[in-house]
Amino acid sequence: MVLWGVTIVVAIASCQDFSIGQLIAPSYEFQLADYLSNTGAKMYGAYWCPHCARQKQIFGDAALSIPYVECDLRGVNPQVDLCNAVGINAYPTWQINGEFYLGAQPLRRLAIISGFE
Repeated sequence: MVLWGVTIVVAIASCQDFSIGQLIAPSYEFQLADYLSNTGAKMYGAYWCPHCARQKQIFGDAALSIPYVECDLRGVNPQVDLCNAVGINAYPTWQINGEFYLGAQPLRRLAIISGFE
């Protein structure tokens, strides 16, 4: 009887035009990281910076989606000229809507200052 129920569910699901990925909404962290990227925000940092590592840790699995700018020449894909042009001298520094915010920020604060919430 359980097998019959599973068969019906599979049959019904196969008739629908969706994938399993559509059933799972992106996490809050991914949504925020995507929003920050799409609105031109940037997190300036350095690969060796423990506070930058902490900021990435706060984003969890979405850390690779953060709009990150590497400011150390020895880091991966460094953009030292950009960091110098905007005057970055502390890490991490967030640039959101033309304003600068120093240090690792809680997700809630990033959401508020960026207009995400």
